[in-house]
Amino acid sequence: MAIAHIDELIRYYERHLGGLDERDVYDTETPLVLIARDDIQERWEDLTPEQRRRVQELDDVLVAKYKHVANVLPSSLSTDRRHWWWFLHEGPQVREQAQEAA
Repeated sequence: MAIAHIDELIRYYERHLGGLDERDVYDTETPLVLIARDDIQERWEDLTPEQRRRVQELDDVLVAKYKHVANVLPSSLSTDRRHWWWFLHEGPQVREQAQEAA
């Protein structure tokens, strides 16, 4: 994503986050939301306190919509926990858990 100004990136995140409410498009909006959030995180040190508060508010909205996100993530395609990469939506600890279980 080539968005130069951080305010534009935050607006992009917000706009696509709103798309998670629309059943016919949330499967395409979810990756856009997650990629935008990654991009924001990469630039976190450049954000003003006000921008950080706004992102945290938007993050609260994202968390509230976790079911939409979970429905789109491909983890349901695999139930073998040894394939930890399909479960990364649960957090980075899934790799270690899979290694311990193996």
